[in-house]
Amino acid sequence: MGYAARTIVARAAASVAAAPAVSSNGTATAGSLMAKGLPAVTKTPLNVYAPVAKWLIGTSGLVVGMVHIGGVTRLTKSGLSMTDWKPLGSMPPLNDAEWNDEFDRYKLFPEYQQRKSMTLDEFKYIFFWEWGHRMLGRVVGLCFALPWGYFTLRGKIPPGYQKRMAMLFTMGGTQGLVGWWMVKSGLGEDRRDDRKEIRVSPYRLAAHLGMAAATYSALVWTGLGVIQLPNESRLRDLASSMSKSAMSHARKLRFGALGVT
Repeated sequence: MGYAARTIVARAAASVAAAPAVSSNGTATAGSLMAKGLPAVTKTPLNVYAPVAKWLIGTSGLVVGMVHIGGVTRLTKSGLSMTDWKPLGSMPPLNDAEWNDEFDRYKLFPEYQQRKSMTLDEFKYIFFWEWGHRMLGRVVGLCFALPWGYFTLRGKIPPGYQKRMAMLFTMGGTQGLVGWWMVKSGLGEDRRDDRKEIRVSPYRLAAHLGMAAATYSALVWTGLGVIQLPNESRLRDLASSMSKSAMSHARKLRFGALGVT
């Protein structure tokens, strides 16, 4: 370990050791939180915003699950089975007559011309994968919007974070629009004469996946930001006390870690 790195570690340790475990008003100090590590700042008594952080990181896990279901939807060639899009969603067909109507609608689009041997049971299989993928997206939206409203009414959103919440909500809504824009690329009449297997545009697919990855990253970034709020002021003071060379070395370590991940 170089001299600058040792200096950073030594000052951090000294700062933590010198800080009292509890402040004058009875709340945990940044020093005690740093000493105890991540478990401490995820407990409500020590971090009043911990429930918000857990909600955000939990929602990011739902996004990961949705990406996996989307991958299965593509692998099973189910993505073009639903030929319309309703923002609020709908129930799947519930009886034979409704299933036959849905299947007849699917037959009007170019993909069916390459899959004329498909049976109604096979259509039901691909339909449910696409329907499930879309409905899971709406579930994720509710799992974000309802707690956001609750935490806002209770005054639990950290100061300065409401704009981030609005950005995350907008990203989630945009993801649905991008998904339908992607699906439409495989439903157009211009695809009817395709000799190769009809699939959605790979560029629109990449945009759809990229938006999901961006939403996941933003949720984790915001959640982790909320988790470390109790440490923020002391870490800022610690950074301001470092020499320029130590800060330069710390930045290099940070960018190096970002590059590796």
